[in-house]
Amino acid sequence: MLNLWRNRPLMVTIIVVIILLVVLVVTAGSNNMSGAESVAGSIFSPVQKALFSATDAVGDFFGRIFSGSDLRVENLQLEARVAELEGQLSDYDEMKAENERLKALLNFSAESQELQFKGARVIGKAPGYWFNMFIIDVGMSDGVQVDMPVVNGDGLVGRVVKTGANWSRVLAIIDSSSGVSGIVQRTRDPGIISGSNTAGDENPLLTMSNLPLDADLMPGDKVITSGLAGVFPKGIAIGEVVEVSESNDGMRNEAVVKPYADFNHLEEVRVITSKLIDINEALQ
Repeated sequence: MLNLWRNRPLMVTIIVVIILLVVLVVTAGSNNMSGAESVAGSIFSPVQKALFSATDAVGDFFGRIFSGSDLRVENLQLEARVAELEGQLSDYDEMKAENERLKALLNFSAESQELQFKGARVIGKAPGYWFNMFIIDVGMSDGVQVDMPVVNGDGLVGRVVKTGANWSRVLAIIDSSSGVSGIVQRTRDPGIISGSNTAGDENPLLTMSNLPLDADLMPGDKVITSGLAGVFPKGIAIGEVVEVSESNDGMRNEAVVKPYADFNHLEEVRVITSKLIDINEALQ
């Protein structure tokens, strides 16, 4: 027995076992849990709590990682979708603008039902900012001939000066070599409309010359084709008077006319293919 007390580790072990047995007996009937389960639960509960906390922290860590990855993927998908929708919106705006231009062309046709038209797209132009000389995608195979008038939804654009099998060259009325017989709608004063490339920088203007000395033009007057010379049908809108002055020699009046057609942005036009009267032939 004396040797037993001298072996302190053994004695501590025995005492701990006795205490555990006592606790086991005392708590065995206090609830549905057995004494062994109660003692084991008391001993391992802190360990379980620690393990659970560590596991939960690790789970949260990886959850945040994968959750962040999912968000990045979702953001990329949303950005791709936004880009796709923006592209579709751009296409829609382009189609809407084109439909508006074509609608204007149809309105012109409706106002001139006795005329026949051939629709065309502008596919090329001479160097420079203005469309004073340009190419369209219709030609002889489409019934287009030299001197046929070209219009758009705003009014007179020019005339065909050369044709190929499937293309035509158009001389715009703003070109300095162009000439159109016009008339002031309000006063019925006739004159010759010609291009004046030096009259305006960003917006090309026209000059109306050979007006009668007593012509009473005012800014805002509308100028239309007169139908003389047999090239342009009568009544096609040309432009609006913006300024009236005497000529350099003081012998006649002149007017500066702003064309209705936008010669900075031409995309679609129509060729008037109706056969007009040959004035020169008729006068012979």
